[in-house]
Amino acid sequence: MLDYGMGNLRSVAKALEAAGADVVVTSSSAELDRSVALCVPGQGIFGRCMANLAAAEQDDLIRGWIDDQRPYLGICLGMQILFDSSEEQRGGASCTGLSIFPGVVRRLRGDVRIPHMGWNEVNDEHYYFDHSYAVRPRDDSLVSGWCWHGERFAASIRSGSVTAVQFHPEKSATAGLTLLSDWTAALEEAAV
Repeated sequence: MLDYGMGNLRSVAKALEAAGADVVVTSSSAELDRSVALCVPGQGIFGRCMANLAAAEQDDLIRGWIDDQRPYLGICLGMQILFDSSEEQRGGASCTGLSIFPGVVRRLRGDVRIPHMGWNEVNDEHYYFDHSYAVRPRDDSLVSGWCWHGERFAASIRSGSVTAVQFHPEKSATAGLTLLSDWTAALEEAAV
């Protein structure tokens, strides 16, 4: 798991361990390179996240990881940073993302409470959300799950080796543990 100076690393690590993964939390590129998969969790501000990644050259690490088709799990900000930009401003300007996928991150709209905090449905399962911004992919075929909170937004994406979710599986009880267990099991199958 990538430690980029923010995020809820401890709770995600514990959830992945409960799902059967051997987890190492590190900021070391060499240590990450020896790993089978990369998880980038997140809580916080898009611009600060991207600044931290760039300062440690971890933005290039993530791009290279995905270019090499290595398994990637992004949670919340770990999903949002995969896209071109975010409306969530840092110093008055929109923020540039990793541009792995085309699309933008926009503030949720509608006559609803923001931030979107609490349980909501995705693909007939309930997951826990805590966010004010959501991904609008340019290509809807990336989306593996939609959610509604004032408007429809991408709650999960899947493409090649990338799995990413807007919700927090580590806070989503059985449904979240099942998602993480399925991801971990797929890693084990691929390694055989």
